[in-house]
Amino acid sequence: MPTALLLVDLQHDFLNRPGLLPALKDIAGPISNVLAFARASGMPVGHIHTRVEATGTDRMPHWQRAGLWECVAGTPGAEAPGEFAALESEAVFHKQFFSGFGNPALDAWLRSARVDELWLAGVYTHSCVRATVMDAYERGYQITVLEDGVASIDPLHARITRDYLQGRAARFTSSAELLNMPPQEDVHCNPDQPGQVVVRVQRSSPASINTAVSRAAAAAQQWRRQPMGLRRDIFRCFTDRLRSAGEPLVDLLVHELGKPRRDASDEMRRALGHLEAALALSDRETIEPGATVCYQPHGVVAIVTPWNNPVAIPVGKLAAALMLGNGIVWKPAFQADNISRHLLVLLRASGLPGDLVQLVDGGPAQVGELVAHPLVDAVSLTGPEQAGRAVAAICRSAGKPLQAELGGNNALLVLADADMERQAATWVRMAYGFAGQRCTAVRRFVVERAARERFEALFSNAMQDLQIGSPAHASCDVGPLICAAQLNRVAGTVAAALARGATVVARSGGEMMTGAGHYYPPTLLAGVPADDPLVQEELFGPVAVLQVADDFEHGVTLVNGVRQGLLAGIATGTEAKMAAFLEVADAGILIDGQGMRIHPAAPFGGRKASQIGPPEHGAWDREFFSRVQMRYRSEA
Repeated sequence: MPTALLLVDLQHDFLNRPGLLPALKDIAGPISNVLAFARASGMPVGHIHTRVEATGTDRMPHWQRAGLWECVAGTPGAEAPGEFAALESEAVFHKQFFSGFGNPALDAWLRSARVDELWLAGVYTHSCVRATVMDAYERGYQITVLEDGVASIDPLHARITRDYLQGRAARFTSSAELLNMPPQEDVHCNPDQPGQVVVRVQRSSPASINTAVSRAAAAAQQWRRQPMGLRRDIFRCFTDRLRSAGEPLVDLLVHELGKPRRDASDEMRRALGHLEAALALSDRETIEPGATVCYQPHGVVAIVTPWNNPVAIPVGKLAAALMLGNGIVWKPAFQADNISRHLLVLLRASGLPGDLVQLVDGGPAQVGELVAHPLVDAVSLTGPEQAGRAVAAICRSAGKPLQAELGGNNALLVLADADMERQAATWVRMAYGFAGQRCTAVRRFVVERAARERFEALFSNAMQDLQIGSPAHASCDVGPLICAAQLNRVAGTVAAALARGATVVARSGGEMMTGAGHYYPPTLLAGVPADDPLVQEELFGPVAVLQVADDFEHGVTLVNGVRQGLLAGIATGTEAKMAAFLEVADAGILIDGQGMRIHPAAPFGGRKASQIGPPEHGAWDREFFSRVQMRYRSEA
């Protein structure tokens, strides 16, 4: 059956739109693999591009109404990135609206090549990909959509589109399955010694994800019948084993993630605190005689965890979900694969049934496959905002409960009456500890104008005391960034801000700085407009921004003036201003300027784009990881 590859709208203007999910970096590899195969095997390749004339009169009506100019002929935005550019022997078809078949030349070209089957990749899943698939289906073609080679800026409708097209007009499959390739492999190197590979893991196939979920579901049926006392005994044993394994796990955190030893030890203490809180959970409570509230498990919970806190965050989620009777399918970040497997060994050695917690590996495609599985009943995720939006779209369409902590773009309001001399060193560590790779890191300092010069002087001096370098060193404050891609992202974002007019207030060197790892010097920038990406987005690196406020009210406006709302703080010597700030700060966690104190049994969650669903930890975990059932019995 002759087959052709069609690439839809792989153009700079579309690929660079904010909110593309999966991101370009995630779809580029699969598309490149299939394109290389098609070219090597002599398969016809067609490039479908949207093109607008310079006059703009042929723009789609909704583009004209919105004043949108994209894919204009002769502009860089209309061109494909180099790796997807058409060869001279390949056909390019221009379209005005959504479907590639809006250009009759496409169908004529396919017929002349006697093509019966189409492979399709590109953007956007919910619009141009969908329209092209439907028109191809109407014309009698067999269609395969590269599921890891399509993306959208509307994740909810992209998921609905996939579910609708699958089995009707097209089949969705991965590049690995399509090309009979081995599963894609994720590789991670020691951030301090980039030439040293520490993790090499294959991404889970749809079949293996299905097996994992099925095993967890079967085990959960037995586990939910076990008494709470037995579950507590297992987790008391796990607590003892985790405490005993503290130093080996600290070593892994340091060696594989570049986490400073002091922060790694603190993470172990936090994990033990989460366990203590989970052990206090109960699955029932009596309101009065004959009236009992029962907290029943969902069944199978999918848990997705990040690399930056790969012990404390998973332990908190796993312990609470399991104590309340659920089975688990866990997708950890691949960078923390060895740590995750170490934790799983400790859990099973503590008496947990072997099939009750299943591990799957991979990226956005695997997360989507897991979350959408019909036997997954609820999802708990900690990760970036884009990942949360994609998962939320799937959960919303399937009616599944979701708990998602999506990071923050946190600010500290510093007023002129703050004790800067005493607190500046603390603020520096709140911003730059662990190279800013914490969701609670302070990324914006909103400083009252009257205090700006004093703040800059004291903060800059305190920055010079930071110990930067090998995370294994006991006094290290700032280690390397997690990988080269993140280092390049941080450096590129700062360079772009400087080109737009930002200035460097201070940049820390440090005697321990080395050139081997992914190091970026802690940096404080000023002159960044409130709508600049550096202010509005979570960079997740050792970079902070100084924003100047005219007064308290203006400062609050700047603190609240971002999409996220995880954490905010104020440094002031005036109790009335402290009280006023606590009433108007739009964040889930509020602190004073004297330090970062996050209790392991306290609710952890944000507002706005930082949170979906209920907060994590402590008694609040019961509200998510169980379903409430009220039971009444009449007194005899």
